[in-house]
Amino acid sequence: MSNPTPPDQQIDPTKWQYWIARVVPMFCVTILTLALPGILNQSSKVSELGVQGAEKLQQQIRSISIKVLAHGQTIGSGILFDRSAGVYTVATNAHVIQSASAPFQLQTPDGQIYAAALVPPPLGQNRDLIVLRFQSLDRTYNTAKLAADQPKIGDRVWAAGFPLDPQTLPAQPAVAPLGLTIADGQITQILPIAMSGGYNIGYDNPIRKGMSGGALVNQEGELVGMNGIHAEPLWNTVDLLEDGSTVSDVIQAQINNSSWAIPIEFIQSYVDIQP
Repeated sequence: MSNPTPPDQQIDPTKWQYWIARVVPMFCVTILTLALPGILNQSSKVSELGVQGAEKLQQQIRSISIKVLAHGQTIGSGILFDRSAGVYTVATNAHVIQSASAPFQLQTPDGQIYAAALVPPPLGQNRDLIVLRFQSLDRTYNTAKLAADQPKIGDRVWAAGFPLDPQTLPAQPAVAPLGLTIADGQITQILPIAMSGGYNIGYDNPIRKGMSGGALVNQEGELVGMNGIHAEPLWNTVDLLEDGSTVSDVIQAQINNSSWAIPIEFIQSYVDIQP
């Protein structure tokens, strides 16, 4: 039979030694249990690309991201989509332009600001797309590389843009134009019929007002879509599909919980019909 612990060696629950011996280890185990999945997930994301791969991807995103201005004030984001003889085509959301009035300007990744020419939308075009153009004869800029494959649910994607609220911006590296946010996430929904406006790619990346018109890219740095609707919008949400049909309450709830992008093929077809 084991000898009982002498009274003077028993742990008094009211003494600080008790908390160190019993409670602190239990607390640490609980914290690790809650935090470890997130830590491992972040580690796997970094290792998936590698440090150099992640830096290269972010540089690719920065190189095609445009800040859209009106009267010198930021109104949204855009994508360097095409270049022809020094004339650059920038794609953005129509609602970005509709939120302000001309004249418009475009700030390029090197911080330069150019006067922008608005290309009127063709008749009958109901998607949330618009084209701006600027000319640069002495500076050359990268344009987006378009994704060759259709995105799938579960694909990792990055959403970029310029939030209008500077108070919520995370710390940014010393690059121009300042204020670019790049949010990591994955595709959660692909609608077989796009919502009105052309949106059919749902994802869980947190985008904010001002990131409309920004790029949504895949792990290879290829453009898969354009940001346009953030999750849980304050205004009325889209409840119609492009074919005029309505969505069920269940689908509407799913729509409200995701950010949404216009797919690359819609953007390409829109740019192709511009004069």
